[in-house]
Amino acid sequence: MIKTITKRILLFISQYLPLTYSSSCINKLRVFNSLLISSRFKSCGTNVTFNSISLLKGEQYIEIGKNVTFGKDLWLTAWNIGGRIPTIRIGNSCSFGAYNHISASSNVTIGNGLLTGKWVTITDNSHGYTDYESLQQRPTQRQIVSKGSVIIEKNVWIGDKATILPGVMIGDGVVVGANTVVSKDIPNYSVVVGNPARIIKQASH
Repeated sequence: MIKTITKRILLFISQYLPLTYSSSCINKLRVFNSLLISSRFKSCGTNVTFNSISLLKGEQYIEIGKNVTFGKDLWLTAWNIGGRIPTIRIGNSCSFGAYNHISASSNVTIGNGLLTGKWVTITDNSHGYTDYESLQQRPTQRQIVSKGSVIIEKNVWIGDKATILPGVMIGDGVVVGANTVVSKDIPNYSVVVGNPARIIKQASH
């Protein structure tokens, strides 16, 4: 009962505080602000740190594990389109670099131990289809659509400016090189680079 009341109080307060704060703020304020933000999510583990958030949408559909760190200017969005309930699940001990963008209109699942660089995009959706009628519309007017879930298994490392596109599964221990665009499944313990991603190394037992 006390836990429920405390969460509701934190949620109420957080609606009236900004999601961002100056880097000069003392550590206590950083921890308190992270606690306030954490109260908004469907579930959120302990020791979760938010440096700053540029856009937070659909937090009621987002689950975050424990010991997770998000870099500055995070975009974290879950879009309920046409009554389809989206989900974002982030495992334990993940570390996201600055300027990351994670977006779901269907399902994005991230396993334990993920590390990302800066400017990484992980998305299961896009603005509309690519048929003739859709392309006649401005992109901002096209409906958000998902082309399949994104599943990232444990201990994956994603380099700077990489993009993970809809409908892919990335296996355990994969290394995604900087500027790589992943549009197909990547098997366990692979190193991939390029656009589209290609395997340049695969570790074996």
